[in-house]
Amino acid sequence: MVSGVKRHVGLTLVLTGLFHTVLGLIGFMNHLQPMVAEGLWDTVGSGQWERATAFWYLMLGFVLILLGYTVDWLMKKKGIAPPVSLGWMLFAICLIGIIVMPTSGFWLGLPQAWLLTRK
Repeated sequence: MVSGVKRHVGLTLVLTGLFHTVLGLIGFMNHLQPMVAEGLWDTVGSGQWERATAFWYLMLGFVLILLGYTVDWLMKKKGIAPPVSLGWMLFAICLIGIIVMPTSGFWLGLPQAWLLTRK
């Protein structure tokens, strides 16, 4: 059985993903609205970097929500802690993100990664 603060790390990942998605919807609205108006199909073409950035920004938010839900389900419904390697991988991704983009939200992932590495 998983207890303590670690038990809530899945929820914090979901909340981080939701925050990322909402921020992306607001911040990239000028790029997303034309994509929706064009029907979404094949609306990110070669050289459309702003649209591609908006798309991948949102996708990362959805992936964080999925990861958080899975971690939460494992711990709360099954009583199984996710593998420690998940925390180390999240840590590595956040560290690389911080090195490349120090002024970013990658810092939010460090405490969550640390909790996932705890037994």
